[in-house]
Order: sequence, then structure tokens, then C-alpha cells
Amino acid sequence: MRELVKRVAEELVSSDHAVALTGAGISTESGIPDFRGPRGLWKKYDPRLFTYSNFVRDPGGFWRLWLEVRREAFLADATPNPGHAALAKLEQMGILKCIITQNVDGLHQKAGSQNVIEFHGNLRYAKCLSCGTRVSIEAAEEAALRGELPPRCGCGGVLKPDAVFFEEQIPQEALRAALEHALVCDLMLVVGTSAVVYPAALLPRVAKERSTGFLWMMGVVSKPRDKPAKVVEVNLEPTPLTDSVADYTILGRAGEMLPKIVEEVERIVGSRRGS
Repeated sequence: MRELVKRVAEELVSSDHAVALTGAGISTESGIPDFRGPRGLWKKYDPRLFTYSNFVRDPGGFWRLWLEVRREAFLADATPNPGHAALAKLEQMGILKCIITQNVDGLHQKAGSQNVIEFHGNLRYAKCLSCGTRVSIEAAEEAALRGELPPRCGCGGVLKPDAVFFEEQIPQEALRAALEHALVCDLMLVVGTSAVVYPAALLPRVAKERSTGFLWMMGVVSKPRDKPAKVVEVNLEPTPLTDSVADYTILGRAGEMLPKIVEEVERIVGSRRGS
């Protein structure tokens, strides 16, 4: 394992445009249950309650449900763990250019990461369906607790938790930016994701295969690099990427493995400066 960590650190130091893709596995270490895991939200609640059509049909009823979910949940007291901090450190060192996250908890930003693409939105905010204004989720919840069901924006529009619900599309800006980075990166660090939720699961394959070059021809994204990117996977267990896409797979907790990688990166960078 130590030799594998060293090789991954060397790849990171040698990269020109490294990016990270993160999933639920990095946030479970901060006490946030995986939605699909044994203690996940979908074991207790029907996922159909979290469809966009259900929200539009009965936004007040959804907010009543949301207040119950939030009380049990998974966001209010969560803090970044050493895995989040390690990724923020790589960005501060100029190695990691961005984080593309499937998570909706805002913990990367709390840890100090600046360039974060939120693929599925952020549940720390609510967004007006009419004018697009965002407010803190706490402000929306306070209005709901006062009996304003659903809570509304100053313009009169209905507020909705600012995460991508079932039936909703990925925000186009986030999708475009993520594809852009996947096509031009030379290393993708895939952390804590099962790599089965699409379209996010496509991104490591795009980085490896450059398979969406047609998007460049259409003017949607920049010209892809000629060479495939290195794909480094850090996860508790093997995924569909392990045998077919990943160049390196480190099995373990993100909060343990990522700090070890960063420590080795710092050692390499320090030795090169000293020579």
C-alpha cells in the first residue's frame, strides 16, 4: 500500500491538470449516511416522494416531510473530515484544479476548497422556482416551521431545496464544466463513489477514453487532450471502474488514504525544491 500511495503521489505531482470526482463515501466519514446505503434515506422513505413532479404537485406536503427528514438527518452538524481537508490542501498547492462532487452537503467548501462543481446541487440552500434566488435552507425551514407551507421567496415564488431531485436534469453549467474538466484533465482522482450513478459515472470514462470528443466538434467543450488521463480510485471496495478504467485503486477510507497521499506529495515537492 505504501508503494501504491507513493506512485499515486508522483502521478499527482507530475500532472498538469488534475481533478477530483467525489461521491457519498467521502461524506459518510463525516456522519452523513449514504442515501442508498444500509442506513440511507431510501431505506426509510420512498424515493418517489423526492421526485420533481411530487414536489410540484404538493410543495407544502413535501416541506412537511422535509422538516422530518432534516431532524433525523445528515447535514446540520456535519463537519469536514481529513479526506475533505486533504483535497483542499491539494488545491492550495496548485495540483488539484477542481472538485466535481455528487454530494449535496457543502463540506468541500467548508474544508476550504474553492473550485467546486456541484453536480447535484447543495442542500444547504433553497432556490426559488420563479426567479432563481437562493436562500439558506435554515431560512426556508424557519418559514415552514412558522406554518408557511410551502415557504416562499420575496417575489412570491415557491422555494425548493437546491438539490437535483429525481426527474430533474443536472444543472447545465455544472454538466458543461464537469465535461470540460474530464476532457482536458490528465489525472482524475475518483474518491468515495460507487461509479454507478449516471451521468457522473461517465466522467472517469470520458477522462480515460476521451469518448465524447464529438462534444468538442459541436463547440460544447474544449478540445480534449490526445492522451488518456490517469484514473486513480480511492474507495472502500472495488467498483465498476476498478478493472476496466482505473490505473490505480487504493482500497480504504478516504479520510485515511488521502492524507497519506498528500503527505507523500508534500515530501516529493519538498525534495524537488531542495535539490
